[in-house]
Amino acid sequence: MPLADEALQNVLRMILKGEHYRKAVINEISDDFLRFTVRFFKEIATAKIEGMGITDDWYKRYFLEGRYPPKESLVYTGLNDKTVLNIYGSASRSVILKVVPEYYDELMQRVSDLISSEFSNIRLTMTIRYNDCSVELSFRETLIIVNTLAAKHAEIRGGAWSGLGKRLELPLMLTLAKLYHVPPSHYAGKGLTGENREVDFHFLSRSGDQFFCEVKLMGKGNPESADSTIARRSNIFIAQTLSDKNKSQLTNRGHHWVELGAVDGYRRIHTVFSYLDIPCAEFTGDLDSALDDIIPEVFQEIT
Repeated sequence: MPLADEALQNVLRMILKGEHYRKAVINEISDDFLRFTVRFFKEIATAKIEGMGITDDWYKRYFLEGRYPPKESLVYTGLNDKTVLNIYGSASRSVILKVVPEYYDELMQRVSDLISSEFSNIRLTMTIRYNDCSVELSFRETLIIVNTLAAKHAEIRGGAWSGLGKRLELPLMLTLAKLYHVPPSHYAGKGLTGENREVDFHFLSRSGDQFFCEVKLMGKGNPESADSTIARRSNIFIAQTLSDKNKSQLTNRGHHWVELGAVDGYRRIHTVFSYLDIPCAEFTGDLDSALDDIIPEVFQEIT
């Protein structure tokens, strides 16, 4: 699942302060996964305590047939909507409702085959304790749970990283604009260059000249590097990290750049604004205090 706005705001703050934000994303993934695991184990333990057992019929009724929205039920068979879309050409509700029980039956058959062939001499069990009660799961039940947890972790991880940079581009640029008091009449979101290539953001000078921006919150050594900016004829390149070669390429070809991962890297944007005659005012306050006010305002504005 994608990061919530609160987590995104925290990541944005870290980017502007030049901190390593990937750890924050990993922590959010871990927290989401732990919350899911605790809830899942609680439901399994309750079922065992009540004597239902983790049978195929119970598992299908409880997790796959109506208790959760169709896309959420996919994880309990080890699937996600992207996989279903790729295999069946659609991830609509009707397709998911048809696929889930069928795939679960196939999964259970594979589990049974594995136990009888490769794991016939293994005795592996899992014990769950809940409200002073202890329940023991069989090897087969344990494999079902492990499969579900693996699928859920993959889903959370993929959702958290997927499109993270794109989701942060607009809030990042709006925050920089507000931090340096660029009038709203002198900036805007998505725009097109003369070659009709889409760029992430653009600013207007006092005389009305348009300066296109490209945002790439990439890691060091990313092959896209400065190439996308040069290809799109962008004027300003905002990045998390830039190699010396990137900086040299951009400077030699007349592009302005800002490396947010450098010490006080965000401050370079003021130099760029001043050089391009974009109305602004230098920021001299406390960055943390300013971001406390600006970032929530930006996210509210976007929403």
